[in-house]
Amino acid sequence: MKDHLKNVFKTVSLFAVLALLFAGYSFLGDDNNTPVTLNKQRTCETNEFNELQMQLNPEFRKNRERIEEFTKNFQPSENRSVITIPVVVHVVYNTPQQNISDAQILSQIAVLNQDFARLNADTSQTPAVWKPIGANTQILFCLAQRDPNGNPTTGITRTSTSITAFNGSADQRIFFTAQGGHDIWDRDRYLNIYTCNLGGGLLGYAQFPGGNPQTDGTVNLFSAFGTVGVVNPPYDKGRTVTHEVGHWLNLFHIWGDEPDCNQDDQVADTPLQGPENVGCPTFPKTDACQPVSPGVMFMNYMDYSNDACMNLFTQGQSTRMNAALNGPRASLLTSNGCIPIGITLISTEIPSGFSLQQNYPNPFNPVTNIRFEIPVSSLVTLKVFDAAGNEVSELVNQNLGAGTFNYDFDAADYPSGVYFYVLSAGEFTATKKMVLIK
Repeated sequence: MKDHLKNVFKTVSLFAVLALLFAGYSFLGDDNNTPVTLNKQRTCETNEFNELQMQLNPEFRKNRERIEEFTKNFQPSENRSVITIPVVVHVVYNTPQQNISDAQILSQIAVLNQDFARLNADTSQTPAVWKPIGANTQILFCLAQRDPNGNPTTGITRTSTSITAFNGSADQRIFFTAQGGHDIWDRDRYLNIYTCNLGGGLLGYAQFPGGNPQTDGTVNLFSAFGTVGVVNPPYDKGRTVTHEVGHWLNLFHIWGDEPDCNQDDQVADTPLQGPENVGCPTFPKTDACQPVSPGVMFMNYMDYSNDACMNLFTQGQSTRMNAALNGPRASLLTSNGCIPIGITLISTEIPSGFSLQQNYPNPFNPVTNIRFEIPVSSLVTLKVFDAAGNEVSELVNQNLGAGTFNYDFDAADYPSGVYFYVLSAGEFTATKKMVLIK
């Protein structure tokens, strides 16, 4: 394993400086270079970025070796629950076009949830031989509902910058407000996804687990983000971010980042392959490492195929990502970033079933506590109705993980009377009565 890590990063280290200089040439000049048009093939500088980080911080390389050893020995639980990762999207823009819409951001979150749960519409394009190993990773994503200071948030920040293009993964100004970017939110509680104008035809890059907390996120070209708005084909299906989040969760490129058959991606169920695949190959695609059908898995999210030709993570990749979430990124399991203000997570112990408890105190004036239990990750709504059946408030409308929750309902603006509160989660619905007396 240690030899693999050395080989991966030695492969790129000889070329890293040149690659960074060519991809980020205007970083060495001024900020007013004309943005470069998209390359005809996918470009990801995750390896170059992480090699640079290791040169700056040798402890990162040691961390990577320890993480790989942990990953090799990780055994996933048979009854593991769905993990929901709080996401903050940092929009750093120089022009109105780069200041992408909320709708474009929401479309990208939807793609992440579809791709990681294998609910994407194009699963039918997975060749039959690999359909049995297509994985629902049981990883979901939500835009953060509270910021690091505990204040309500949309999970989106917007920063106007004088920088016309962030040029290559060596240009780390994106991570620092004082340098024209945006400071990262606590990486132990959030997945930080940046969108900006990347120069040099670069689509994105990400930091592997174990690195600098100030640069621990993914960076993505604004026009290769989501499925609506200012997106450009062939990178208009949201798969650039799927690919980069895969890196952030400790996946390597499927070809092992070398053009021969000497090393792979450390995942047993992805075929060994030679160089990366580009464009939209026809199945079966063979190479020197896989000379006979079914050939190479060019439709894997961690290859370089066009967005429309990517459609799966494998079971082995799912295990590797879940190892990251139970090891170097385990702090995300207890993050409250997805829990709206007003909700308190009482316990992460998995309840035996759904339940809605009687509010306390009852009668009340003006604040009462509403407690409920969720045994599996679910879209949860909690609504309040008056005695005539009119909805007067929607307290919760959010994906919540398993656990016991409390909502502090403040009825200061409501008149005295009888009210009903209704909890819905999946096929479960329960109603309780409460009385407000002023």
